[in-house]
Amino acid sequence: MPEAGSASPALSLAALGEMVDLLGVVVARMSEKLDQHGETLAAVQTTALESRDAAQAAKVYADPQRYGRHIGNEIDKALVVPLDRLEGLHLGLAADRRDASRTLDELVRQEEQTLQRLRDDLARAGRWKKRAPFIAILGLVLALGLTIALPRFMAGNGTACAVLGGEWLRRPESGKEACVFYAR
Repeated sequence: MPEAGSASPALSLAALGEMVDLLGVVVARMSEKLDQHGETLAAVQTTALESRDAAQAAKVYADPQRYGRHIGNEIDKALVVPLDRLEGLHLGLAADRRDASRTLDELVRQEEQTLQRLRDDLARAGRWKKRAPFIAILGLVLALGLTIALPRFMAGNGTACAVLGGEWLRRPESGKEACVFYAR
């Protein structure tokens, strides 16, 4: 992003809208991933509850010392894959959260820079708006002055008359000089 106050143009409203749309996409993707993680956690919890219920039923019908180790091993076997998957999902969620946070921080910084450039542009436009009447008056005075002075200068100078294609003549009876243009 260019520095504030630089000569580069400010972002358009379309670019700002695109940035907001990208932010919405990031938030929607994070929401989808959180929903998926919630479903996985619910499945793991259900599996754990079913395993616990099975262990308690087995304890009632069997010797806890003898079958306890067997049941524990089976529960560990049953839960290893979902727990490993849950740990992987947790690590993925943490990485996604860090990435989203970094992206959101960058978008906020870019938005603040854009808003500052827009404020600067608005202030600059306001200053020019205040100067516009004075510039218009100066232009009008200059145009009026040239309208009056330029013909007098041209008519009073033999070189300027020749440049325009006229001829510098002097009247014999009065001695006055004039720039004359002849029709061909």
